[in-house]
Amino acid sequence: MRVLILLFCLLLGGVVHAQPSAALDDGLAQHLLNRLGYGPAPGEVARVRALGVPAWVDGQLAPPPMPPRLEARLGALPVPEAVLLRAIASPRQLEAVLVRFWLDYFKKEEGADAALRPHVLGRHADLRAALGEHARGKNSERAAMEALLRHFVSAPSASLQGSTWRVWQATGGDQRAVLRQLLTSPEFLAPSQWNSKEKDGFRFVASAVRASGLAVGNVAPLMAFVRAPLPDADRAEFVERLAAGRLALAPVQPHEYASSAPPLRAGVAGEVSQGTIAQPGPVLMAAPTPSAAAMAAARSQPAQPERLRALLLDQKFLRY
Repeated sequence: MRVLILLFCLLLGGVVHAQPSAALDDGLAQHLLNRLGYGPAPGEVARVRALGVPAWVDGQLAPPPMPPRLEARLGALPVPEAVLLRAIASPRQLEAVLVRFWLDYFKKEEGADAALRPHVLGRHADLRAALGEHARGKNSERAAMEALLRHFVSAPSASLQGSTWRVWQATGGDQRAVLRQLLTSPEFLAPSQWNSKEKDGFRFVASAVRASGLAVGNVAPLMAFVRAPLPDADRAEFVERLAAGRLALAPVQPHEYASSAPPLRAGVAGEVSQGTIAQPGPVLMAAPTPSAAAMAAARSQPAQPERLRALLLDQKFLRY
């Protein structure tokens, strides 16, 4: 009973402290989209502002189902291309981020992602077992937790490490509970964390395509730019080709997008046109909210070439 009471207090405390003292602004909304995923697509900043921190985080901790057409497309691609397309197109953005993090942490090949994915929001022991990693006691779990903290928070404090570790212990390493504690903490949400990390080539390409408001018709031309680090000249070439429409992408059609609403009110959207993948939101609201309607309208207008060039060539876009 004492353990249950402790767990309740820890989880409740994480939600209560998630409420920012001021109204959610663009900077914080962008921070959430950058760290919990691969950056905002057109209209998503407004969507996050409308939902608020706890609802947005909970929506990624209990994500909507993958659209069947996208899942089929991913299954037909070579693994590296599927990984990139998932980062660009999946409504399960946090899941995609976590899969890449744990594969890197355990030094596994990308092909292990299918076994890992069902467990990244479950128990840490199951996550390890899915990768053939055997638990080595609390020290190894503490090391994993600290690596997870550093992935989301630059230089996490001893206080944040302690509070997150207490949730880890109380829940047996339940990743949803741990991540809710971490991602709604004042330290993670603080302005000092915004844009405090540098994008690698993979994240730059994924975030640039998402920001463009374009749907991916062919992943292969993007792969040449998925490198770390991405040299300035190659970055400029990528931006120019993306803005000029020379990367086998297709303009978004208004009907291809829908709100990435919380899953309890969501249903699977209709299929998109053949040969393209609408990204990132494949979910239709039962009764669309004004913010959902505004988001869909914003997404129907891909960024103009000059605006897109200015956005992607700005030094700020290299950070998240």
